[in-house]
Amino acid sequence: WEIWNEPNLPGYRCWGGTPEEFYELYSISAKHLKKCFPHLKIGGPAMAGVDEEWMKGFLECISKDREIALDFFSWHHYVFKPEELLQDSEIVRKYLDEYGFQDAENICNEWNYVKDWEERFVESLKILKTYKGAAFVSACMCACHESDIDMLMYYDTRPSVFNGIFDFYTYEKLKGYYPMLWYSDFYKLEGEVRAENEVDKIYTLCGVSDSGKVTAMLTYYTDNDNAPNKEIELDFGKDGKYEVYLLDKEHDGELIDTTDKLLFNMSVHSCLLIKEI
Repeated sequence: WEIWNEPNLPGYRCWGGTPEEFYELYSISAKHLKKCFPHLKIGGPAMAGVDEEWMKGFLECISKDREIALDFFSWHHYVFKPEELLQDSEIVRKYLDEYGFQDAENICNEWNYVKDWEERFVESLKILKTYKGAAFVSACMCACHESDIDMLMYYDTRPSVFNGIFDFYTYEKLKGYYPMLWYSDFYKLEGEVRAENEVDKIYTLCGVSDSGKVTAMLTYYTDNDNAPNKEIELDFGKDGKYEVYLLDKEHDGELIDTTDKLLFNMSVHSCLLIKEI
């Protein structure tokens, strides 16, 4: 159970009181809920962005009474660079550990592509529904595997302006559907295989099945729409035959090749799924 939503925002959007009044509300609620339902995870507060001063005030207050539950700390962040999620997760983990909440989960439970909330907000809403928005989603999911984030929740798949997965009116699949579909394949695998080398703006995720078959996602994402193509070669350390699926401006996650050659010329905002057969 998550207590509240974005209480650190100024004004009266979600919380009209002072920070200290919210700390008190959380403390009373979390202690009571944990006493009544000790088997449930109790946490919050769905902090808007990573507001370090507010977070430190909150953690300092509740750390004084160990009967106040904080099984998870949740936060939101809308960005256009996946690296910002990684940086913020490090900050959150740092303060949780510093204030004695080493066992609290680090949960980013709202994120999406937003350049800003003013002049470029409408532009952002348009982009998140395109193949560039899909590449951003794929890049974030891949990158966050190397972060301190325990859970990552895309916002959102309801009929809303932030839904880059399904069309607002018809529910038809948008470009962002395919990275989510591909990601589901990794739940069936036994373990993750980390890349030994990094290529700038190329985001990867690789897993292996119990029979030794590999599945990998490659994403070329940058906010520079005019970035040149990149030639990427994969080496799984063995020979094999692979299905190659492509998501880009012209392709909707479809099978484009079956090959034993793992050399790809990737255009910006393209995504590949490679599955050993």
